[in-house]
Amino acid sequence: MLKSIGIGAELFHKLIENDCYYVDKTPFIRTVFKENKADVMLITRPRRFGKTLTMSTFYDFLSLNIENPGDVSFQEKWFKDTKIFEDKEFCSEYMGKYPVIFISLKAVSGNDFLRAYEQLGSTIYKMLCQFDYLAESKKLKEDAVNDFKQLKNEKYLCNPENQNAVKNSLERLCYWLYLHHGIKPILLIDEYDVPIAKAAHNGYYREMIDIISPFLSNALKTNLYLGRAVLTGCLRAAKESIFTGLNNLLVCSILDTGDDDISSGIGFTKEESEEVLSYYGLTGYYEDVRNNYDGYHFGTTHMYCPWDVMNFCNDNYRKLSKDKNLIQAGNYWINTSGNDVIEEFMGFIDLEDVELMQDLLDGKSITAEVRATLCYGDLQNHDINDFWTLLLYTGYLTFEPQSHNPESDEYSVYIPNEEIRKCFKSRILNYFKNNSVMKSSTAELVKGLFEGDAEKVQDNLNTLLGKYVSIRDFSVNAPKENYYHGFMNGLLVNGTSLIEEQKSNFESGDGYIDLIIKSIRSRGVIVILELKQTSDENEDKVLIAQDAVEQIIQKKYADPYIKRNDIKAVLTYGICFCKKECAVVGKKLK
Repeated sequence: MLKSIGIGAELFHKLIENDCYYVDKTPFIRTVFKENKADVMLITRPRRFGKTLTMSTFYDFLSLNIENPGDVSFQEKWFKDTKIFEDKEFCSEYMGKYPVIFISLKAVSGNDFLRAYEQLGSTIYKMLCQFDYLAESKKLKEDAVNDFKQLKNEKYLCNPENQNAVKNSLERLCYWLYLHHGIKPILLIDEYDVPIAKAAHNGYYREMIDIISPFLSNALKTNLYLGRAVLTGCLRAAKESIFTGLNNLLVCSILDTGDDDISSGIGFTKEESEEVLSYYGLTGYYEDVRNNYDGYHFGTTHMYCPWDVMNFCNDNYRKLSKDKNLIQAGNYWINTSGNDVIEEFMGFIDLEDVELMQDLLDGKSITAEVRATLCYGDLQNHDINDFWTLLLYTGYLTFEPQSHNPESDEYSVYIPNEEIRKCFKSRILNYFKNNSVMKSSTAELVKGLFEGDAEKVQDNLNTLLGKYVSIRDFSVNAPKENYYHGFMNGLLVNGTSLIEEQKSNFESGDGYIDLIIKSIRSRGVIVILELKQTSDENEDKVLIAQDAVEQIIQKKYADPYIKRNDIKAVLTYGICFCKKECAVVGKKLK
């Protein structure tokens, strides 16, 4: 019987106890805690690559049994079939030997600072509850025991008047654990940067930094009672002062080209992905998985997103015995990315940057400056280099390792796979549907078309051209008119409240109409569009647009509608595009 798939499971011991499929990443424990000599290690990876499961694995392996410190029976049960268990010397030295503080900050968010602060206080309280035994410790002085009891109070921690207690909580806990056990504790902080990212997005960035920075730095810098610390997140965020002055910090970002054991420690390698597919009988669908979920680089190592691979198997392996035609690669990542960076930046990017986004959607690479120490607070400046950097670190883009220019910190970046390209498209479409300026310009454009107002159409088109990214399907050999065809199709779809019917490449007369729309308000009004394009800025766009109208007439595109009694008016437009400008000529034929 096949093992079940623990979708969403983030605790190692739960996966093992529930007999779920597990890709053995346990050698990473040795890589991090023995081969790595840094006191503090920061590992940055995109969402859904298994950071929390990795930290849980560390916790389950290293944590000592509080009631019986010499007992490692739980570890022996959980890790007996893993690769790390074969290293008896390492297990003897590390397995079940440390007090471990494990805290995740992924839930610390809110629409305002007070709510986020309460979330932080609750998170710290839950962390302290793991160490209730300190309240009865005979190895702590009475003052220390009383301090612990006072701190382990949820209402106290959630009260903003007690911010100093929150700021010092991690550092004090390390001290108390050292006094009780005589062993310096290990500190695991998962998703350390989520509170900062949420604060930057919701407008209370400065207040959150004033809390999170000392909360982390007090525990990590010159803490005599800390053994080792490992943090995970999306960004390094060094400029936020969290890591300023922190000696012996090892940063392992997606850009780092060091030890392959580190690069492949989080995420699935090609071989691991193939092994999973083989186990579930889906080897024949490897190309679908590769096209949709492959393409990431961590350092020089090629990686797959575990969330996608496991979801694909979970959705499809049962279909092998039912109907193989139902097997398909779903889009699993789009609802988990948890950031609105694309929509937020779309309203601020310049013309040339819109064209770079278009290149990305078209399957091309672009050259971008990547800021390794991006500060979340800088995002409010809407600098395009911060945008590319954030897209890279959050998983919308990946990079070519050999492309790095150390003088300018530029890389060749691109969308890693088909799933992310669809996600990128969806985010952009969402922007066009919800952005007030785009909606207003689109509405005015459609009104102008039905009113026969070529000047209004031209003005609104030129406004929209400066911001629009076409959502057309990519084709290397497609004519350039396809860009503008996709552009117009996308705009008109967003104006559907004014349009009863819309057709593209519709056969009529002696040829094919580029676009035809029918008004929902003015019954019997038809608009026919013929689109042209020129790359030569010196050409007369008006003349080309006039020729487009003549084409409509000569090829009798409008004739079937002119003859119909139910059609009151036939309005035709020739539109000539040149890069991000256009000229519009209109003519009423009925």
